[in-house]
Formats: sequence, C-alpha cells, structure tokens
Amino acid sequence: MKKYYQHLLASFILLSGALAAPALASTPELSDRTFRTVNKVQELIAKERYSDAIARLNKAINSSGKKEYDRAVLLQQMGFLYSLQDNYPKAAEYFTKSLKTNALPVPVAQQVRYSLAQLLLAEGNFKQSVKTMKQWFEVAKTTDEKPQAHAYITLASAYVQLEDYRNAIAPTKKAIAMSKKPSESWYVLLMAAHYELKQFKSVAGVLKTLTTKYPKKKQYWMQLSGIYMELNQEKNSLATLELAHKFGLLSEEKELLRLTNFQAYLGIPYRAAKTLEDEMGKGTIARTAKNQDKLGNYWQQAKALDDAIIAYRKAYDMKPTVKTQMKIARLMIQDKQYKSATQFTLKAAPDAKGDDKAELAYLRGMAYFELEQPTNALKAMKTAAQSKEMQAIAGPWINFLQDQS
Repeated sequence: MKKYYQHLLASFILLSGALAAPALASTPELSDRTFRTVNKVQELIAKERYSDAIARLNKAINSSGKKEYDRAVLLQQMGFLYSLQDNYPKAAEYFTKSLKTNALPVPVAQQVRYSLAQLLLAEGNFKQSVKTMKQWFEVAKTTDEKPQAHAYITLASAYVQLEDYRNAIAPTKKAIAMSKKPSESWYVLLMAAHYELKQFKSVAGVLKTLTTKYPKKKQYWMQLSGIYMELNQEKNSLATLELAHKFGLLSEEKELLRLTNFQAYLGIPYRAAKTLEDEMGKGTIARTAKNQDKLGNYWQQAKALDDAIIAYRKAYDMKPTVKTQMKIARLMIQDKQYKSATQFTLKAAPDAKGDDKAELAYLRGMAYFELEQPTNALKAMKTAAQSKEMQAIAGPWINFLQDQS
C-alpha cells in the first residue's frame, strides 16, 4: 500500500497544472527596479539560464531593504525558479519566506501557499503540507475564491501519507462530488483509505463505481470479488467474477480455474463444468489429465454421469491411475453401463496394488451380475475374495451366487 501511495503522490503534485509563475499585482509598492529585475529574470528563465537568474535574484533580495512587497515578490520568484529545477526543498524554503513577509496580495499569497503545500507534499513534509493547506482553505473562506477539487485532493493525499486515513476521506469525497469528471485516481485514493480503516462496505461501494466507470479494468473486478468475500457475500463475489469473465477479462488459467472452483463450491457444478469445458476448448485452460479429472468431478457433482465418465476416461487415457479407474468403474455401474464396466476393469492401471485389483474384480462381478451372467460374476467375486480386505464384502456374494447355480 505504501508504494501505491508514493506512486499516487507523484501524479498529484502537478494535477492542477505546472506550478504557476508569480502573478505580479499592479500595486504602487513594487519599485521600478524590482519590476525590471523580475522581467530580466523571466528572460533568463526562458533561455534556461537558471544560474544567472538565481544570481540576479539574490543580488536584488539583498538590496531590497525595507521594501517588503518587493522582497516578497523576489522571494516568490526565487521559489518558482527552484521549482522549475525540481529542487523542491529550496523552492519550499523561498515560498515560505515570501509568505512570512505578509506583503503579498491575498490572491497571490494564496497561489504561493497552494504551491508550497504541493511542494511540501512532494518532499515528504506531510504535516506541514496539511497545515499549509488548512491555512489555504481558511483564507479562501474570506475571499471570492472557491476551492477547486484538486485542492481537496492535495489535502487528502497529505493525510494519506500521514496514515491519517479517516481525515483523508472527507476531502476526497468532496473533490469527487464537486467534479464533473473525477479522476480515476481519486476513487482509488478513497478506496484505499476505506480499506485501511477496514470499512469494507465502503470499499465495495467505491469499487462498484470503478467497475461501472472502467469496466475493462480487470483489477477492479478482482478486488470487488475479494471484498465481497471479506463481507461474506459469496454469491456477490461469484457474480462479480462471472461478469468479469463475460467481459473477457479473465485471461489467465489460474483465474479461470478459480472461477470454476467457485461455481462448484457454491453448488452450481453444471456451470462449472460448462465453463471449464468451454475454456479447455478455447485453449485458455490446458487440457491436462488433472483438469480433465476436475471436469469429470464437476459433471459427477451435476449428476451428468455420462459426461463425467467421458471426462474421466480422457483423464485416464492421458495418465492412467487406479484412482481414476475406480471412479470410472463405479460410475459405469451407477449409470448402468455394465458391459463397459466389465471390459474396463479387466486390466488394472499400472499403479494398482493387490487390493486395488481385488476391488476392480469385485466391481466387475457386480457388473456381470447385472448382466445376468452368474458364472462370470462368481469367477470375478472369487478373484476379489483373494484379498483379505475384500473377503468380507465378496464372501456373501460368492455364497449367494453358488446357491443360485
């Protein structure tokens, strides 16, 4: 979260445009000499002769004497000059000195104060940035100047850097409410503040707005699904994932498998099976033995036994294991595919042990019995009974079949 705030801060510094050059009020206090100095400095800045501009300003400041307005303008100009060179600490120093003269007209002082708050934010002096912005808002109340949305965001971002998330929320909401086109980053800032305070319902509300405004951005759908899980709203969490899938945003196999697992977990295995089958058909999910087995499991949960057997058979063909063979054989009997069961259980999987082979023989005997082939059924049950583990189950069948012959 810290890295995110640092990244977000960088974008906030110049949201209201580049730091404005000082506006010179047409007042009688500004001497001709200072006026000419500022004009010359502007020419030097245009030519990027910053060192010469600084030298000229330093000379003028040292000779400004008791002319407070001249001094204030020169200090303001110096701060602007340093800001052009990305020397934020120096720029902040001179803007602060300019304001301390109390000689600038209110509109100009407000401009300097706002720029100073942004610079303090950029150099990591967050407490002072908050203090400066609060002063800016207080002065704004006494003027015709109406605070713009970016002013509230500057204050909010400073609060966030101080980890004072509770105080960051109100100005962020204010900025969003008063803007016709709120920045995406403002919503993200608001969401982050709510998240840090564990206000998950509010987080969900902001994320719903983000998914509406930016429906093609996968991260907001995934975050919203996760927040719904935090709120124990599993159905909403799944619905969110399914919408993201509908919009074609789930492109990674792990995301798609998460979706199918979730569908099955919430008791809709048929939808899970269809999703998995479709994605394997597209190639977005690999058609591996593991995934085929998963597909078989979904179909089995959905009571689609024939589809389950087909899926398990594909898994078995890719990687024959006795575990899968047992599942297939049992499903074949359950689905009344008795002939197929007798054939499929004749040859045990490579990893089958003695007890496994005995159980396969038992299942084969069951299938033969259903096919009304008692002789073959008896033979299979006797094979099964050779295992101590299967004796107790196969024994009664042997007695029954022998009595019938």
